Amino acid sequence: MVRQRHGFYLVMGDIWPIIINTGVGVQNIPQDYNNVAKVLQLSKPKYFVKVLLPATVPYIFTGLKIAIGLSWLAIVAAEMLTGGVGIGFFIWDAYNSGAISEVILAILYVGLVGLLLDKLVTFIGKLVLPED
Repeated sequence: MVRQRHGFYLVMGDIWPIIINTGVGVQNIPQDYNNVAKVLQLSKPKYFVKVLLPATVPYIFTGLKIAIGLSWLAIVAAEMLTGGVGIGFFIWDAYNSGAISEVILAILYVGLVGLLLDKLVTFIGKLVLPED
């Protein structure tokens, strides 16, 4: 039950970069696209699939990359505060023990995992929206 609440808080905190970037993507749809959609008299579902979604997908994935970075940061910080398990607890425990080499190693691990998550979202984004 407790884990479910933590996931809820992560989603509530990290949904905003995705929403904001999606909104920016909608605002940046070229006017020519909208004009062509009007001339072709596209229905709302077709407009969504043919114009809106393809124009906003890059912005959505940018929001996803930011949100995943924030999630990873929040998870590590929460582990530092709650203690017991996880890389955040390991860093905090090593810091309190004076084992600076372990702290540096753990920080490198956190950075590597963050980089891999970023590359994973970029890879999925390229699969979803291949460049011409």
